[in-house]
Amino acid sequence: MTKSSKYYMRCVVFMMGLVCWGPEALALQGESPDWWQLYQQQQAELGAVPLPEESLTLSLRELDGEPIQRVDGLKSRLNIGFGSRADELVETATLYLDFHYSPTLAGDVSQLRVHFNNELIGSIHLPAEGSNVKHEYQFEVPAEYFSRYNEVQFELLAEAIGYTCTVISPSAWLEFYRSSRIELTKKKLVLANDLSWFPEPFVDERDFNPVDLHYVLPEQITPEFAQAAGIMSSYLGMKAKWRGVTTHRTSFRNVPIIQDTNSMLEHKALLPNLPEQHAIVLMTNSQKPWQLYDIEPVTEPTVRMITNPQNKIYKLLLVHTPTAAELTKAVQALASEELLMSGPVAIVHDIEVEPRAPYSAPNWVTTERPVQFSELVEFESELQRSGYRTAPVKLNLVLPPDLFLGRREAVPVDLRFRYTPPTQKDESRLRVYVNDEFIQGYMLDETGFGGSNQRIRIPVIGENPFAEAALEIPAFKLGVVNTLEFDFSFSALTEECRVAPLSNTVGSIDGSSEIDLRGYEHYTEMPNLHLFAKSGYPFSRYDDLSKTTMVVSDSMTDNEFELAMDSLAMMGAYTGYHGSLLTVKAVADISAETDHDMLIIGGDALSQWVSRFGRKAFDAQLNLYGLAGKRDLFFSDNEQVTNTGPTGAVVSFESPLHQGATVVALTANQDSFLPKVGELLGSVEQTNAMKGFMSLVTPGDTRHFESQYNYYVGQLSWFERLQYHVARYPLVVALVTLLALITLILAIYWSLSRLARSRKQVV
Repeated sequence: MTKSSKYYMRCVVFMMGLVCWGPEALALQGESPDWWQLYQQQQAELGAVPLPEESLTLSLRELDGEPIQRVDGLKSRLNIGFGSRADELVETATLYLDFHYSPTLAGDVSQLRVHFNNELIGSIHLPAEGSNVKHEYQFEVPAEYFSRYNEVQFELLAEAIGYTCTVISPSAWLEFYRSSRIELTKKKLVLANDLSWFPEPFVDERDFNPVDLHYVLPEQITPEFAQAAGIMSSYLGMKAKWRGVTTHRTSFRNVPIIQDTNSMLEHKALLPNLPEQHAIVLMTNSQKPWQLYDIEPVTEPTVRMITNPQNKIYKLLLVHTPTAAELTKAVQALASEELLMSGPVAIVHDIEVEPRAPYSAPNWVTTERPVQFSELVEFESELQRSGYRTAPVKLNLVLPPDLFLGRREAVPVDLRFRYTPPTQKDESRLRVYVNDEFIQGYMLDETGFGGSNQRIRIPVIGENPFAEAALEIPAFKLGVVNTLEFDFSFSALTEECRVAPLSNTVGSIDGSSEIDLRGYEHYTEMPNLHLFAKSGYPFSRYDDLSKTTMVVSDSMTDNEFELAMDSLAMMGAYTGYHGSLLTVKAVADISAETDHDMLIIGGDALSQWVSRFGRKAFDAQLNLYGLAGKRDLFFSDNEQVTNTGPTGAVVSFESPLHQGATVVALTANQDSFLPKVGELLGSVEQTNAMKGFMSLVTPGDTRHFESQYNYYVGQLSWFERLQYHVARYPLVVALVTLLALITLILAIYWSLSRLARSRKQVV
């Protein structure tokens, strides 16, 4: 190879201390580029990386999630749990307890026992003279006591001094201060490069913290890359569940930018870097990070787990395909848990993903069959409680967001429960609550079981079927996680003024108890951003997102990509299933005949959408609030005066492409303000207030706008539909009824008059 040919194959540009090596360097045959040799030299100089240590403080109040941590004579046990990541090892742990206790404790017998994972780590005597004084204790917890899931267990052994005797009573109490905590020292571990652990270490089910998800992608994110990343995010969101997912995007280049700090002969920094975290890399043979230059091209979609060269403590999951069009196939294989992967490399030969039926979401209560309570909990033990006063048994019920309850008065629940029978008739009870509202109570008698022939009817609407509130504000808030609580309480006092031994009272809700939604139909009014914010509806109606198209700009920004991934992760958490059939397209590639629901990401994509498909439905809603034509609220528009401040919005309207299909746009007039839209969707308080067709976010306020022009999604019989729509207008119903009554009276009068005339003629 001549000197001149080498010159044309390598482009070296010196400007302000930067050296750019062009992609022609990759074309060199039989030799590595200079920057690759430099990188290998730098990696060799790094040597072995010491395992980092981290100090962590866990507040008992934050771990428990309750405002007060308290034990007393009737509720004598408190268990607080937390997890340990698979890639971390606890080296030291100290439990700090700050508390005070009741002056009525019987000091000679009262004590607090502390266990960690069922191992006794200490006990504290509670003398009467120490009441109402802050006490501070600390216990060293041996590292070998730790496991993947850990639990601190407190047990109060105490009686209260009464007038005639000592009894177990709520007046014998001990309460922890918010300063109570456990301090840990952890060391990072290097995991094996094994796909069988996936989705660890990216999502660890024993880590209760929010998930930080790092993607490494090309500088220009095409729809193919966004689609593969979207399916991955929905899968990891499904695994993260309630934790929440925050996405971070890092761009890669095929070849590095070399930055000289002083001269070419001194230290050179190769940029851009990989994140020093566990990260997911989506790449093709022609587009891959320069740090992975030595990864051989592939002929089939390949998934590989490797050590992160930027920091050898962390892992990279490489989704590597010959072309960008095949990235989706590789990610679908990862999300399909039926295809078990093992070892550092897996090659995807072929995979076919069949569309799922609507309303198949595992997290939703199905309307196809009765659902047993055992299906609503992860472990059957969650349905049982022991002690005189314990935390209630809680079940989360997520109903299909568009479930049509109509004029039905209640949702039936067949309840069965067991308990230790009281020795005599007393105040032992089981109380049932729905969303903190009392529904029904049961006396606990000497039989030891109940509910076998009884049915709870959870109220849905009021008595007046024509009242608007009765139809639109049921006791069950559709699409929101509803809480069904069963609270056992046992009486402790006996005739002898003594008590039975602690923990001899047990109450259990039978796992065969059922909630039955068969026969209920699906029908709801749209647009309704409350349903979107709380359940991802209407996109989540098909939990595999087979009827969802995510609309993106030709080149997504970091903020657009991160907002899109966070939204898809939330949908995976809502439904409990991955969106393996998600479609991602630019506006120019969307068919005018599609019946998909559209999720538009960013101001550029929304601007292109309204330019191509019009904004009639959009402006019809805005016009009633005087906002029609104010494009600068939603995206940048050079044709008008730009709004001086940033605004973001979540907007929904009927798709102009298909009747009944929905468009939801997540947008902002400044790209840097898009994260505020993500914060809105991630806030429980803010999403509780979302409604109608639009939520508008400004730096100082968030406003929600009711919809004025509605459409309806779902199927109802003509009679049910007539009843529903007529009942919304009681005045019209009254007028129609009056008109019908007058018509009937006139008809009867006319008939009787005609009959009278006929008789006269006969006479």
